[in-house]
Amino acid sequence: MEAIEVEEPIQEDFCIDPEITSYWENRIERGFVQQFGQHICEIGRPGTGKTQGLYYLVDKIKEYGKEQILWFDIGKGDEILTLCHYFGPVTIFTPPGCELDIKFRGKTDAFGNPYDIRFETLTRAGHIWNKIEKDRINICSFDPFILDPVVTLSEMSFLFEQLIRKAFRREIIRPLAIVYDEFHNVCPSQGYGYATSRQETATQRRSLNMIKRNVQKLRVEQYRMIVTTHEWQQLFKGVRMAFEWVMIRRGAKFGTDEPRLAQFNPRWAGIKKGQCYIALPTREHTAPLQLPYYLDGFRLGTVTYRGMLE
Repeated sequence: MEAIEVEEPIQEDFCIDPEITSYWENRIERGFVQQFGQHICEIGRPGTGKTQGLYYLVDKIKEYGKEQILWFDIGKGDEILTLCHYFGPVTIFTPPGCELDIKFRGKTDAFGNPYDIRFETLTRAGHIWNKIEKDRINICSFDPFILDPVVTLSEMSFLFEQLIRKAFRREIIRPLAIVYDEFHNVCPSQGYGYATSRQETATQRRSLNMIKRNVQKLRVEQYRMIVTTHEWQQLFKGVRMAFEWVMIRRGAKFGTDEPRLAQFNPRWAGIKKGQCYIALPTREHTAPLQLPYYLDGFRLGTVTYRGMLE
């Protein structure tokens, strides 16, 4: 810890040069956005702008216009409003007997169009893979309606098992970007997961091993994972090593499995809010990037969740 304090990043590191930013954004567009199936993990403490990073990547993918998007709503609610405002039309999938009450302060989105929101009901989250609609942001909203962590574990395990089984049979629309905030809840390292009993641990371990074994195959089949986590070590090791690209926010810290990124831990400790670095598959990293700002959902309206999945 003392070494980190001594080797704080020099202020010049955070001077944003438009030409340098443009150079790196072009590399990201060519190497990541236009290459279907490239996985990326965004790392940083709460409040460092990780959700803004997800919006930025969705924006780039939408701009390229050849890939469908599935966003997992984990209960923050306000994110749905931002997605509708900037990237609609939107289809939201919820469990039976559960619904969202969405209210916007205005009547039109960022482009002056009326909000276009559809709702569909699924008996299980894992059934979503055959329901993804083209040219819409697809939002799976199951997590907010589940209080019991054991039910969450069961649903998410089933969901990703279905993804892997169907993806390799090419039964799911592709190319597809799967966006999941706080992915450590799905693929946790030991000590971070929901599982408490032997049976729950076995269920989670089975799911982890299936994702670990197949996440790179998803890349080959043009399914990409865009995820966030608070800490690199929170993600199950066999899964985190599958992320070719890494978006780095303040507070990110790497260990011995990422030596080229670990040597810059002091730099990551001092990143300003709203800025990030992006590490390429070679583990070369960009200059500091200042990403666009997308209005937070609470400025656009309100979302209320009604109902519960037992």
